[in-house]
Amino acid sequence: MSKKLIWIIVGLVVVIGVIIGLKKAGVIGKEEGIKVTVEAVQRRTIIETVNASGKVYPEIEVKISPDVSGEIVELTVNEGDTVKRGQVLARIYADILNSQRDQVAAGVSQQEAQVSNSTAQSAAIKATLDQAETQYNRQKKLLEEKVISRLEFEQAEQAFKSAKANYNAAMEGIKSAKAGVQSVQAQLNRANKDIGRTLITSPMDGVISLLAIKKGERVAGNSFNVGTEMMRVADMRSFEVRVDVGENDIPKVKLGDTAIVEVDAYTSRKFKGIVYKIANPSTGNALAANASAEVTNYKVHIRLLQESYKDLVVPGRSFPFRPGMTASADIQTKSKYNVLSVPLNAVTTRDSKEDQKEKKDEKKTDAKVAQVEKESQKSVSSDDTIEEVVFILQADNKVKKVKVKTAIQDLNNIEVTEGLKEGDKVVTGPYSIVSKMLKEGNLVTVVEKDKLFEEKKKD
Repeated sequence: MSKKLIWIIVGLVVVIGVIIGLKKAGVIGKEEGIKVTVEAVQRRTIIETVNASGKVYPEIEVKISPDVSGEIVELTVNEGDTVKRGQVLARIYADILNSQRDQVAAGVSQQEAQVSNSTAQSAAIKATLDQAETQYNRQKKLLEEKVISRLEFEQAEQAFKSAKANYNAAMEGIKSAKAGVQSVQAQLNRANKDIGRTLITSPMDGVISLLAIKKGERVAGNSFNVGTEMMRVADMRSFEVRVDVGENDIPKVKLGDTAIVEVDAYTSRKFKGIVYKIANPSTGNALAANASAEVTNYKVHIRLLQESYKDLVVPGRSFPFRPGMTASADIQTKSKYNVLSVPLNAVTTRDSKEDQKEKKDEKKTDAKVAQVEKESQKSVSSDDTIEEVVFILQADNKVKKVKVKTAIQDLNNIEVTEGLKEGDKVVTGPYSIVSKMLKEGNLVTVVEKDKLFEEKKKD
């Protein structure tokens, strides 16, 4: 045998040996599985939140409306001005009130004059009564002495009674006139009070947060109905965020819950707040929601803690927020510490009856029969057969489907109470693979998350 042939044989043996070695090492000839990402089950702090959006408002804000109608002839404030309790903000000219007041004042003068006249007349009537009484007593004595006749006595007696009746009537007239004075005086006081209502004053210390009127405009108002909204005065020392929470989430929210608030005007800041009021929807909104089959929202009031924004209060800017600023809040409804958890994407659902059906299908050779049974099985599946599952990576790079029980979740992770132990590696992505395609026993290839997404972009 020639040396050349020997070297060829040796080379072939070496090549074959290398190929066999690489095969055994899994470098070549290895079946490539579904590319997935995995993550170990670990303990975390899970904070369940309800996210809602709304707007920033002063916690105390008072709407100011007039009690009288008329033209605004004086406006002493602008929006943003600081005001004190009792400070005059505007004045309304109500000409009808002035004419009514003048008319009532004339009535008071008339009634007082009548009282004076009646009092003066009563003096003359009293003198007549005294004279008649004296004459009556004299005639009575003369009758007893039989100096005069009974007819003369009766005439004196009748004159006395008549004078007394006139006097009593005069006294009643004076009393009635005085009552009339009191009545019209009350009307005058009311008219003056109504005129006093033409001065619009601030009900509290605060800031004009809204100015809805201008000088020269006419406003409507009375003591029984809410008039034209003229302006609002707000206490800008304390703020709240009013958010709308849907009926599915509102059972989770309770008074005292902590909230992390983000205001669009401060993109790099987060503020802390406390839920202090949960309002029912108004009747009108509830009826409208029922009529349109929309979800009913509940107004949740979150008080912003001053400690979280006190650094924003600087000279020239005594309050950092403006009414109506857009905000969003993460209301922390429940917290658990040091609990087993996995990423949200790792947990999916499967129909247990469907899995049983697939195992049976593997033993069938008639594909048409299998398809018919599969469709019929789908038609009877219900929520009772839906299970929460995760896929665990095993040593042979195949996945095992495990039924789990879950509890609270945050934006990224979910607590697992049954089915897993710390350190288990669960498949976390891609989402479409985990949620639909992955099955028990599938072979997978673990790749890093960044590389997986890079490959997807290239594809």
